[in-house]
Amino acid sequence: MANWAFEIDIADNFIVGLTETLVDKGFRIWCFYNDGQPLYVFSSAYLSATPDSQAYEQARQLVKFIDGVSYLLFEDKDKVNKITLTAVIDVNTFRMATVQRAGDVQAEIDFSVYRPLIEEDEHPAAHLLKLVPGDVFIKDLLLALSQGMDYKSLQKAYHHITAFLTEKGDDLILSGFSTTILERFSQTVAARKSREYEDAMPLKEAQELVSELALMVLARYYRINLKPFIIKERSGVSDDWYDTLYD
Repeated sequence: MANWAFEIDIADNFIVGLTETLVDKGFRIWCFYNDGQPLYVFSSAYLSATPDSQAYEQARQLVKFIDGVSYLLFEDKDKVNKITLTAVIDVNTFRMATVQRAGDVQAEIDFSVYRPLIEEDEHPAAHLLKLVPGDVFIKDLLLALSQGMDYKSLQKAYHHITAFLTEKGDDLILSGFSTTILERFSQTVAARKSREYEDAMPLKEAQELVSELALMVLARYYRINLKPFIIKERSGVSDDWYDTLYD
């Protein structure tokens, strides 16, 4: 068993912790903090049997899924800071692993070894992440959202959602939104290239639309009921301030 533990972003007085159990075949990844930045820790067995480029690409892919969850759930998208992959270390020796940081690495990542158990009382966000290995829709949705929820990534996520609903023969979810709103969104994201659409939908409204659609699909087809996080300012120093972090 391996702990998949990420604590996302301590910069803006908030932290989100997702620590759940995954089944693996030698690969493990944790997140610790070193001067405010995360460290990703691999098992010795994984590092000894895996090329450096693939180990780094694997970590980078996993980080993207966490970023996608963050952008989906945080109400204020401007306060979502992407995770920075700063180091990879050996979990047994705690020495820095020799992993190349080539920006153009395109290793084929096989997530099929992950068969995590779904716990009845686990956090819905953890449930969502556990479905990544075996569910193409969720994997691609989180990857699209991880790009930052600008107009380009919103367009990609929206098309991904509507294609999923079309495949399911579901017109009920989209029927809950006015045709005017959906057309305005489509015209806005298309006009980002031509700059010809004057009545553009503000970015925040477009983000809210795609987020609401995504959450409705997850609730209807996966029974994952998520609510956006409303970030609170931290007041005082306390060892137990997670309890009052979100509304």
